[in-house]
Amino acid sequence: MQRWMGRLAAGVLVLCSGMAQALDLHGLKPGEVAVWAAPVEGGAPLVEHRADAAMNPASTMKLVTSYAALGRLGPGYRWTTRLVSAAPIVDGVLQGDLYWVGSGDPRFDQRDLIELAGELRRRGIREIAGRLLLDRSVWSGTGRADDFDGDAERAFMVAPDPQLTNLKVAWLAFYNDELGPRVALDPALPGVSLSAKLSDGGAGACGDVRNRVAIRTAGDSISVSGQLPQACDGARAFVNVLAPTEFARQSFAAAWRELGGTGPAGFGTAVAPAGAPVLASHDSEPLLDTLYYTNKYSNNTMARTLFLTLGHEEAPGSDTPAAAERAVRRTLVEAGISDAPLVLENGAGLSRRERVSARLLGQVLLAAARGPYAGEFMASLPIAGEDGTLKKRFADVGSRLRMKTGTLKDVRALAGYWLAPSGQRLAIVVIVNGPRALQQTAAMDDIVADLIAQAGPHCCAGMAGGQ
Repeated sequence: MQRWMGRLAAGVLVLCSGMAQALDLHGLKPGEVAVWAAPVEGGAPLVEHRADAAMNPASTMKLVTSYAALGRLGPGYRWTTRLVSAAPIVDGVLQGDLYWVGSGDPRFDQRDLIELAGELRRRGIREIAGRLLLDRSVWSGTGRADDFDGDAERAFMVAPDPQLTNLKVAWLAFYNDELGPRVALDPALPGVSLSAKLSDGGAGACGDVRNRVAIRTAGDSISVSGQLPQACDGARAFVNVLAPTEFARQSFAAAWRELGGTGPAGFGTAVAPAGAPVLASHDSEPLLDTLYYTNKYSNNTMARTLFLTLGHEEAPGSDTPAAAERAVRRTLVEAGISDAPLVLENGAGLSRRERVSARLLGQVLLAAARGPYAGEFMASLPIAGEDGTLKKRFADVGSRLRMKTGTLKDVRALAGYWLAPSGQRLAIVVIVNGPRALQQTAAMDDIVADLIAQAGPHCCAGMAGGQ
C-alpha cells in the first residue's frame, strides 16, 4: 500500500472531495480504457473516464445477469428435474417410455442422477422396457456464443442444456501405486473409449497433472499418454466429451447400470405426455449457491443457464433468449438504470458482441449493494488474494476488495467493491478493450489500487452529491 500512497502524495489520481487531478493510466492509452468509481453510500462519482463508452465487458457481464436473477428469481430459487411416465409398472418392469424432463439445473451432477434414478429402484422398478426420452422443452434454444470456433472443445464453451449433467464433463482419475500408472473415467460412460500409454514418472512432484500427461479427445474417444509421477496418485482432470444429448444418455446408462437396473430399450427426445405421473424428482441447490460458482470461478455455462432461466420464467414457451433479454432490460429500467449501451448475446460475457458502459455496470453495483440481496450478491464475488479468480491478485489489498474479473482476447475488466476501514464502500469499474489488453492487466490493477489509495481509510465520508 505504501507505493500507492506515494502516488497519492505525488498527486496523480483523479479527484477526491471535489479536487480534480489527472488520472494515471499506467501506460494505457485514454481510448483503451473506461473507468468509473463512486461511493455506495451516496455521493458523486470519484472518477468518470469514458464512463459512457460502449465496451466489451467479458465476464463482468455476469454481474448484470446475477443482479437480474436475484431480483426476479430470488436467492432461494431451485430447478426441479423429473422422471415421468404414463406406462404401467408390472413385476418391476416399466412397460413403456421413461421421460427425463430437464429443467437446466446448472449444478446437476452424476451423484444427483444416481439419486434420481435410485427413486425408480426404490419404487420397485428394475427394468425399463421402453425408451429413455429427453424432454428438452423448457427452453426454445440455448442462445449463442459466436466466433469462438477455435475453443469449441474447451470446457468453458459447454453450452447450457436442459439435461446438463456434470457440466458435460467427465473426469479422468489418475493412479500410480503398486499396480503401476493408470487412468480411469468417472463416470464410466459406456460409449466412451479410453486408451492410455502411461509410464512411471518417478518421485518428482505432480503439480497440475495436465502438465504431466497429454490428453486428447475426439468424439467418443479419449487418449492419455506420458509419464505419471507417483505423486500424481489420486490426481484428477476433466475432459469435455460427446454431444449434450449423448452425454445425458450415457450418464443415465452409467447411473442405471450402477444401480443394477436393465434397459432402457432405446433413446430419443420427445415432450412428456401432459399429466404423466412423476416417478422421481430432484430439486437443485438454491440459486444462491449457483451464483457463488458463477462469479467466484467465472463459470460461463452457469451464467448462460441463469440467463435462460430468466427467459423461461419471464415467458414460458416463448423465444427463451429473447425473453431473457427482456427480463434483464426490465430489471435495469425498474432500478432506474438506463439500458441504452447494453448489448446482450448470452448474459455470460462469453461474447464478441456484448457491450456495457462502465457507468451502467457501476450503477448495477450500486443498486445491488443497496438492495435487499446485497449480502448475497457481494458474497458471490472473488475475494482479493483469497479465492476464485482473484486468488493470486491484489494480495497487498486483501479481503477488503471483492471484484468480478473479465478476460477475453482484447478484453480485461474488473468490477466490484472496496470496503474502507470506515465501513463505507467504494464501487469500482475498470474495463480495457484493445489489442494490448492481454499485456495491460497490471496497469488495470494499478488503476484499481490508485482509486483505493485515493479514497483512503475514511472513504466517501462527506462526499455529497447526486448520482
